[in-house]
Amino acid sequence: MKTDVPGSTLVLRKLSSIAVMLVATLILADISAAGEVEKLVDKLVEKGILTRSEAEELALETKQEAEKPKEAEKQESKIPEWVAKTKLAGDLRLRYQYDDRDGEESRERGRYRLRAGLESQIIDTVKTGFGLATGSGDPRSTNQTFTNSSEKPTVRFDYAFAQWHPIDWFKLTGGKMHNPIFRPADLLWDSDITPEGVAAQFPYEMSKSVGLFLNTAFFVLDERSSTSDPYMHVIQPGVDWKIVDTVSLKFAAAYYGIEDVQGTALDHSSETNTLSGGGLAFEYSSYGVSGQLAVKKIAGLLPYAALYGEFIHNPDPDDDNEGYIGGLLLGHEKIGNLWDWQLGYSYRRLERDAWLDILPDSDFYGGETGAKGSEVIVNLGLAKNIWLALDYYHTENIGNGGIEEDLFQADVNLKF
Repeated sequence: MKTDVPGSTLVLRKLSSIAVMLVATLILADISAAGEVEKLVDKLVEKGILTRSEAEELALETKQEAEKPKEAEKQESKIPEWVAKTKLAGDLRLRYQYDDRDGEESRERGRYRLRAGLESQIIDTVKTGFGLATGSGDPRSTNQTFTNSSEKPTVRFDYAFAQWHPIDWFKLTGGKMHNPIFRPADLLWDSDITPEGVAAQFPYEMSKSVGLFLNTAFFVLDERSSTSDPYMHVIQPGVDWKIVDTVSLKFAAAYYGIEDVQGTALDHSSETNTLSGGGLAFEYSSYGVSGQLAVKKIAGLLPYAALYGEFIHNPDPDDDNEGYIGGLLLGHEKIGNLWDWQLGYSYRRLERDAWLDILPDSDFYGGETGAKGSEVIVNLGLAKNIWLALDYYHTENIGNGGIEEDLFQADVNLKF
């Protein structure tokens, strides 16, 4: 006759208790009502499966587990919604530059540019953003030259704006902003300029293939304590036409009303506009047209090609009052991946008083008006968001002996 071994019975009982506790924990974890938890624990105690102390410990652990999701939700709720809708972006450019102008010593420089910015969607209809960049106070450059025994460079606000976009066909922006004007080339506006003022844009989709737009802006050019402030107001209507799936045309006309500049001297001038008595001799309200014809997937070999151009006329002076640019871009529309490429050529002529000399591309003959010449660009993707850019300008001034300048830039760009 076999008899039970007391030690074995005790072990089996303990193992059973542990197993029941594990199962009970899993069951209790899915029970949300406190009353149901207490009833189940009481039943286990009543049947002798759990001791009272074990039951209390199990109930406490279950309560703590049930409260964890609530605590996590509380922590998440402390993070403002606009923080989750904030985006950081920027880029770094490393440059070698060679300048050679007739009658001056040639110059070689190492340069870099760092830009970083934040944009946040505060509510569905309101967005704000700001950006920082290297460079001096020059509005047409964010470059920093390697110089002065490795001194620490300054970092400045590049832009700071607020934007209200309540409906699809209306957008209002105020502050120091990205340029809202359609410009297929940099004949009139250096790409680093972030104008200050207010802009209202009205894009309207007539159909899937035709869209109309109207860009308007009021830009402050300077602030004067004793005279009227120079300013610019812009009206630019245009059309964006998708002729077929692979061919599109974008065209715009513009009026640039530039007021209260005659007789004044503007900061950051290239000093090539005509002067009289130390101030500008003319007003610079001008009329312009600009356009771009783009074709994608040409014969399965060329991913993208674009013809673009721009023309400007200032009616105040009798001569030296027009400018134009024409160019061709082949390759990919944008450089974003390995082996993406672009090859481009453009020719421009910007006469002395066609446009304010504080605004044109600073790389083209030092940003001066009264200049003409060619530009060749070659871009090649080295990896995702990393690319090599080569840029060559051959330019000369109009009149004054045709002084020529050659400028070469080799850049490595990294975007984040």
